[in-house]
Amino acid sequence: MDQELIRLANEIAKSIADKMKNEDKNKLRKNIGIGADGTPTKLIDKIAEDIAVEKIQETSLPVNLLSEEAGFLDFGGIYTIILDPIDGTRNAVRGIPFYAVSVAIGKDRLKDVEYGIVINIPTGDTFFAEKGRGSYLNNHRIITPQYVPKKPLYSIMMSENIPEYIFENHIRSLGAASLELSLVAMGAIDCFVCMKDYLRVTDLAAGALIVREAGGYVYNAEGEKLDMDMDVTERTSVIAATSEKLIFDILGSNQIKL
Repeated sequence: MDQELIRLANEIAKSIADKMKNEDKNKLRKNIGIGADGTPTKLIDKIAEDIAVEKIQETSLPVNLLSEEAGFLDFGGIYTIILDPIDGTRNAVRGIPFYAVSVAIGKDRLKDVEYGIVINIPTGDTFFAEKGRGSYLNNHRIITPQYVPKKPLYSIMMSENIPEYIFENHIRSLGAASLELSLVAMGAIDCFVCMKDYLRVTDLAAGALIVREAGGYVYNAEGEKLDMDMDVTERTSVIAATSEKLIFDILGSNQIKL
């Protein structure tokens, strides 16, 4: 992986995190339009995305941008920066201290992602991974635990097809997929579950790599290892876990044949 591209991704992520940490979130909750992904764009997302566009335009590196608000911006590069400028926007504008900036570097599909960084904006905790080189939290290597607790801790996105047995365990619903994936990578939660087709590649590109490089697993609700096009209009389900057993238990309970 080109180290200049990694430095650019880090600079984008850190610049957005620094800017958003000092902004008055009450002023940034206003909807200002509809993004390329078809959802409302809040001012907070637009300000963060503009930072990324400016950083890319300032560099001599040929790299494209894919973001929820602007869609795909072609700057003639082989590689693309995949950006979720604010993951957990609702948390951010309501003052819930669990939201992030997510930046990844890839080509045509999720499986092509070679680098990802997720910064928890309120705390500054920084997760990152490079393909084939492991995952890190604040420069310390993280590895997913090799055991499954008797009562796992699940983070879920609510939908009608969540297996009932999950509710007999420990449950959270945190509202920022990139951070929830990162927590799976370090073993803070055992499994992140989104059974409906809801999440976009911008939500997942960095976090999925961080989980996999830490030794965890990322599937969809059809029992396939997660992969998707670099297209912000495409949605997917996600089950990410420290152990394949947790994933297979969920898939089996939904009568999905592997």
